[in-house]
Amino acid sequence: MGNLKFIDLYAGLGGFHQALVNLGHHCVWASEINYNLRELYKRNYPGTIIQGDIFKVDLDKIPHHDIICAGFPCQPFSRAGKRLGLNDKKNGNHFYRIIELIESKGEKSANYIILENVETLIKHDNGRTFSIIKNELEAKGYQVDYKVLSPHQFNIPHHRKRLFIVGSKKGLDNFNFPEVDDINKTNIKSIIDKKSKIYEGEKLKLNSEQKKVISYWEKFVKTFPKNSELLLFPIWSHEWGADYHYKDKTPFSSKVTELIGRKGKFGKKIKGSNKKEIINNYIPRYSSIEQEKFPKWKIRFIEKNREFYRKNKKFIDDFMKKNPEYIEFEFSNQKFEWNCSESKRTFSDKIIQFRPSGLRIKKNNWVPALNTISTQSVYLPQIKRKLSISEFSQLQSFNLKHLPNIENGKYEANGAVKAFGNSVNVKVVQQIAKNLLN
Repeated sequence: MGNLKFIDLYAGLGGFHQALVNLGHHCVWASEINYNLRELYKRNYPGTIIQGDIFKVDLDKIPHHDIICAGFPCQPFSRAGKRLGLNDKKNGNHFYRIIELIESKGEKSANYIILENVETLIKHDNGRTFSIIKNELEAKGYQVDYKVLSPHQFNIPHHRKRLFIVGSKKGLDNFNFPEVDDINKTNIKSIIDKKSKIYEGEKLKLNSEQKKVISYWEKFVKTFPKNSELLLFPIWSHEWGADYHYKDKTPFSSKVTELIGRKGKFGKKIKGSNKKEIINNYIPRYSSIEQEKFPKWKIRFIEKNREFYRKNKKFIDDFMKKNPEYIEFEFSNQKFEWNCSESKRTFSDKIIQFRPSGLRIKKNNWVPALNTISTQSVYLPQIKRKLSISEFSQLQSFNLKHLPNIENGKYEANGAVKAFGNSVNVKVVQQIAKNLLN
């Protein structure tokens, strides 16, 4: 079924646009609230009508369309957000705006919908949020199906699970989500080109601290006792030697007398008489929050790290004494994740990612989700540099003439990683749409 008309809501870089055009369909209208992305969209898809804030658009003036594509804002349902869901006054009501659009077109409303969001939407509010969304769409005449898919399941080296919701007024009797490929064949090398264009201004080399951080943690992994298991859990080195309260109470809910004499981050003995100063000087940032009790996940993290320290106290104490440079690292670089299971304890054949949650080392099969935080750079020892803008584009299966952050052939930071992190994967959407519209 070719030459259908579609609209591209919350368009971003145009992932839906490229996927549907690749199948022979035509975009008649788009919306994107971000000015820079809107201007970039115009350059990449000339002739397409694109407007800004969907809430300021006259719905009656949106051209007739057969398909609605929308990766509506995910912050209300994301692990990284407050997870207010449809009660989020800023972002939660975007779904209802889509419903208003459908209602405004009456009998001429789109026959098909393709929506995308975070996988946690399914379980948000014990499944009630998703039930509301599904029921609303069914009430508008759509038969609905959904599935969580990730690019890495299609041999694209990018692990990013997303929920895809499809709807059809013509029924879904002949629809199936695309079959996934053998993930064992997925490898980061498929998008790496040593001759890949590197734009002037792209900072793809490690800075001095990053080199020290990698060297420090690589030394830790290589010298860690071979007969002991590396913690397959985020390592919070601040807990090595610490014994401040964390189970029944927090440092914030503890009395000063309950803090003094105990040990804070890196085993430093707590001194002082002012709780605020004690917390600032001795308590790790993640434990200094004003809470009466920590959430269960944080208690579990701290407990596992202290247990790891107790089991390996002699090695860790000796290592910290011989390698004191960690004290000067940024807070995030004092945390570490070894996501390589039983792999060889080397870094040279792995993927290295600098994240606010710590330095992450993983197998070189695929890149973790391109987060929207620009500080999360991906470094590959095999090519001795970080991934480039061009390679980020490939991780989302784009074919863009004009890349974000590139002006006059030079790199100018204005949100490239955020844009790619927010985008849908072109190849994944294309396969879903092909099955839906055929």
